[in-house]
Amino acid sequence: MNPKITREETIARLNALLAEELEASIRYLHLGSMVQGIDRLIVQKVLQENHEETVEHAQQVSEKILQLGGNPSPRIQLNLDGRRYSGQQAIAEALLFEQAALDGYRDLLEQVGSSGDVVLEEFARQQVAVESEHVSQLQMLLVESPVGDQ
Repeated sequence: MNPKITREETIARLNALLAEELEASIRYLHLGSMVQGIDRLIVQKVLQENHEETVEHAQQVSEKILQLGGNPSPRIQLNLDGRRYSGQQAIAEALLFEQAALDGYRDLLEQVGSSGDVVLEEFARQQVAVESEHVSQLQMLLVESPVGDQ
C-alpha cells in the first residue's frame, strides 16, 4: 500500500496531467491539419472530437486543482514537426498520447486510492474509464479487415 499522498503531491500530479491534456489537445489540432489522403475527412473528424474532449478533460483537471487549493500551472513541453500523416499514421500517433493519458490517470488513481479523498479517487476512476475507451476506439480504427471478409 502506498503511503498517503500529500495535497502538494496531488496538485503536482494533477498539474502534470493538465499539461498532458493541453499538449494532447494541441497535438490533435496539429494532426488534423497534417492528415492527407483519402481518409482525411474522416480522420480529421475523429481528431477534432478527441481535441474537444481533451480540452474538457483539461478543464476538469483544472477544477480539481482549484478545489484542492492549488493553482493550475501546467508546464507544457511541445515540439511539433511539419510532416504529413496518412489517416492510419495520424490515428497511430493519437493512440500514443491517449495511452500516455491513460497511464497518467492510472498512476493518479493508484496514488490517491489510499488518500481517503473519495471525490478525487472517483474522478481518477472516471478518467481511467474514459481514457480506456479512447484507447480501445483508436485501436479498433487501426485494425484492418482482410479483403473478402464478411
